[in-house]
Amino acid sequence: MTAPPSPDLRLPSLREDLQIVRGGTSLSGEPVWIVLDPIRNRFFRITFEMFQLLSLWNVARSLRGLIQAVQTKFGRLPEQEEIYAAMRMLERSFFVTEPASATWRALHAGATHRHSLFMRLIHNYLFFRIPLVRPDRFIRKTAPYVSVFFSPVFQAFTICAAMLGLYLVSRQWDAFIGTFPYVFTLEGIVVSVVSIAIIKSMHELGHAYVAHRHGCRVPTMGIAFMVLVPLLYTDVSDAWRLKSRFDRLKIDMAGVLTEMHIAVFALLLWVFLPDGPFRSAAFVLAATGWVLSLIVNINPFMRFDGYYIFADLLGVENLQPRAFRHLRWRLRHLLFDTDEERPDRFGPKLDATVTLYAIATTIYRLFLYFGIALLVYHFTIKIVGVMLFAVEIGFFILRPILSELREWWTMRHDIKTSRRSYLSLAILLAIIALISLPIFKNVSAPAALYPNEFTRLFPMEPGKIEAIEIKRGDVVKKNDVLFSISRPELQQELRTTEIEAELTRYRLARVLADPQNLVDRGILQSQLAALEAKRDGLARRQASLIVRAPFDGTVIDIDPQVHLGRWISRKDQLATIAGASGTAARGFVSGGDRGRLEVGAAGRFIPDDISQSSMPVLLTSIASAGASEIDIPQLTSEYRGEIAVHPQNARERPRFSPVSAQYAITAAVSGKPLSETVRGVVVLNGKGESIAGRVWRQVVKVLVREAGA
Repeated sequence: MTAPPSPDLRLPSLREDLQIVRGGTSLSGEPVWIVLDPIRNRFFRITFEMFQLLSLWNVARSLRGLIQAVQTKFGRLPEQEEIYAAMRMLERSFFVTEPASATWRALHAGATHRHSLFMRLIHNYLFFRIPLVRPDRFIRKTAPYVSVFFSPVFQAFTICAAMLGLYLVSRQWDAFIGTFPYVFTLEGIVVSVVSIAIIKSMHELGHAYVAHRHGCRVPTMGIAFMVLVPLLYTDVSDAWRLKSRFDRLKIDMAGVLTEMHIAVFALLLWVFLPDGPFRSAAFVLAATGWVLSLIVNINPFMRFDGYYIFADLLGVENLQPRAFRHLRWRLRHLLFDTDEERPDRFGPKLDATVTLYAIATTIYRLFLYFGIALLVYHFTIKIVGVMLFAVEIGFFILRPILSELREWWTMRHDIKTSRRSYLSLAILLAIIALISLPIFKNVSAPAALYPNEFTRLFPMEPGKIEAIEIKRGDVVKKNDVLFSISRPELQQELRTTEIEAELTRYRLARVLADPQNLVDRGILQSQLAALEAKRDGLARRQASLIVRAPFDGTVIDIDPQVHLGRWISRKDQLATIAGASGTAARGFVSGGDRGRLEVGAAGRFIPDDISQSSMPVLLTSIASAGASEIDIPQLTSEYRGEIAVHPQNARERPRFSPVSAQYAITAAVSGKPLSETVRGVVVLNGKGESIAGRVWRQVVKVLVREAGA
């Protein structure tokens, strides 16, 4: 371990180009200062105590001299540890020229840590900036010409234009809304892109001109890329030198306000412009561009305008890092009740606001990083996408968690002495047990109760319904007439065939009377046999138009679309007849639960209708292959069932293909025979499975599926 430096060792020199300016007051009312690094164009807020050290740093030259100088000028005696902390901050921020001795280098070797190439690649492909112009000179020269836009007269004129534009557009609202579909045409997309590029440029110039009016420099403007999506940016970090947070707030809001001003005049122009690209551009500027900008920029969870507006409204500089630091402190205090000092002392209301903001930002970032990871995965080569997905999840989600766990490890001695730590440990173990132990044994499967003997009735021939002899719930006997169907063309063909057969029979009788016409007799006999065979076939088809009961039973369902006079095809279901030989539950179990079931598993059928009681069931069969079609429509999502399906052949008899693997099951039901189909769910006793096991199995399933895609 390196020994602490001697009090007589020389301090490293501060850079001569650094500027220290007064920066207003903190939330507690104490004065704060700002250190400006002109080379990197970065600003650092420091406390009054740090200002005392830095103001005498180059004068004192040594550790002992700095302590004495601060005591002489400011009347307080700084601790050596305070100076060590200041030294670490100075080297980490590159404020010093070079450490004066090997002792300082050894003591603060980690202060000048640089990111590895790997880390820079991760950050840069997600977000990087390309400075394009240095607009400060242009802003200074053109500022007098745009000053009119900041005058009260122009603001009043804008309000009048907004009211007039809204009134005129309201009188032709349908035409205004009708412009929207044009945006999605090829020409509309080009117009939209150009319009949005213009309004975004005006957005950034709005920030720049307002910053200039408050005495701030605008060193660069350029393009930033977030996951390769281009975004314009303006560097107005010089605004940190402003003492008033309300002045900074004006700069923060300038971009959105500029877009809203443009939208007002674009709305008014739309009324007077003829149809064409210019009117479409006015529509984009008035109706869509600024709305999208507002949605994106007002978001306080990303470092866009909304973040800085929210931070300045609260009066909390460096809001996100301080909020996260405060949330981590609150978490440690909640779990371990340690005596760790608060990182920031906010008032009660501000404390709650900052904590809620940190929680909301954490949740937002989780969704954002998962979304970015999925975006990268789907728009790159699969294997590269999987690797980048893993890197992003590890770097942006797991890395902060591991960092906090390391912090807990450094606090382990304090944690061991806290009673609350043992309570937190007990809760953690209970949660681990809950997600790890196979305590969930029930397997649910959507199902419907059917009689063991049932059939769905379809017409043998297409035709027109002439009679319906039954209604739902009727008891029928075998061969009872259920439906009468007519097919005029079939009946006409049958009559024509009978007439042709009768004529052929008459001609044959005349030929038989003349022994010299033996050749004609053979031909006519063949024709008569063919016509009689055709007549018999047509007669059978005519008879099949009468739909009869195939067995004794009960009518449990009639298609609601079946009515007198309707023309039907062979694929139209007419009714369902159930026998009286018992009841079975037929349903489908998901592929994930297929392996947890075995034939003979007991369970219960729970009807969807809460007025009906549940019934015990016994699993009798499980399909070994997944179903290509769900043949029980009531169970599909098209009929508000639980099985997601893709409907096919909607014009004919519909088929429902399952979205995910489904396996057919059948279970015997103990109970009285049914008079109708009952939809519900079968809950069976299966092999136990933990939450963690289910999640892991699903993850592996997705990885295997996508790896082979």
